[in-house]
Amino acid sequence: MKVFKETGYMEQSAHFGWQNKDSALYGLREGYKNSADTLVEYVLEHGENPKILDTYVFPILFSYRHCIEISLKHIYRRALGKMPPGGHNLLILWENVKNEIIDQMICSEEFLEHVKGYKENYIHYSLEGIKLTEIKAMLKEMQEANQRIEEVNPSNKQIDQNAEVWRYLISTDENLFFSCGHSIDYLVLKESMNHIYEILDYLYYIVDEYLSS
Repeated sequence: MKVFKETGYMEQSAHFGWQNKDSALYGLREGYKNSADTLVEYVLEHGENPKILDTYVFPILFSYRHCIEISLKHIYRRALGKMPPGGHNLLILWENVKNEIIDQMICSEEFLEHVKGYKENYIHYSLEGIKLTEIKAMLKEMQEANQRIEEVNPSNKQIDQNAEVWRYLISTDENLFFSCGHSIDYLVLKESMNHIYEILDYLYYIVDEYLSS
């Protein structure tokens, strides 16, 4: 039996390898986001089943976290043509996007004047109404991974900077990340992730529009 097999049945086959770097990152973030959304819908349809409620949360949370990470990297790469430093650390990735792209490009009069020089049909995009501090706070909350006070290591409060929590639940030094009861509302989780994702998607759209001649 093979793991990877090409059968020619289009309706049951995935196709990849045709993407360029930009569409690869777009496909990744959309794939992880849509997969998490679909799993949430499945969980809610089976809310009477505690096994589904209490086990699907881990792939859902990892998928949402990963789609946000890829979204930040997608913005940065479209703007500067390279992947950002920061690894899996959402706060470092956010600071890179905020400092180098939002501040120095999207909200920079000098940059916008440069764009006007080559954009025949220039449209100004505003971030008015978008609470950037709220997005940073939500990313910080994601990276703190819902740990309770009694679970937090004071020297390492940002425990999920390496995207390990929802994949393993056990740290490399053999400690459980969670040692007491937790409860997360699936609908609130989905709405929050949608909020972050839509704003990051808008930021990508702005950058792409400004850089497209």
